[in-house]
Amino acid sequence: MSSKAAKVAELFTKTIASTKCFDHNLRKVKVVCCDKGRLVTEFQVGPEHLNQRGTLHGGFIAHLVDAISTYALTANDNVETRGVSVDLSVSYFSAAREGDNVEVEAFTRKVGKKIAFLEVEVRNKANNQVLAIGRHTKYVGI
Repeated sequence: MSSKAAKVAELFTKTIASTKCFDHNLRKVKVVCCDKGRLVTEFQVGPEHLNQRGTLHGGFIAHLVDAISTYALTANDNVETRGVSVDLSVSYFSAAREGDNVEVEAFTRKVGKKIAFLEVEVRNKANNQVLAIGRHTKYVGI
């Protein structure tokens, strides 16, 4: 883990633990690995993450895609901004239920002068089944 990646992992942990904004919903998400342009996290699905059908809420998955990919972006040595979202999309493949352990891996595909492209894979940790794949485009020319 590079020194910048270590700082990003520490920042994520401290920020999520202390925030009172919307990101407080991520308080159970723990950093597993952070290196250049990549962040891996995991959490156990709790009742606060569920939709009315008793499965992991799609809006929460979209929030994961947004937040985790943003921190992956900042783990790049040559990036000094969190950027601003330009586009975010999520494709849903399978469901997770309360008690399931979920792994979220975000990585930077490309950072240009003004635009960055990030991808996220959300998996059931027990069987490695892909739950969702997200794509996040950010403006970084600020």
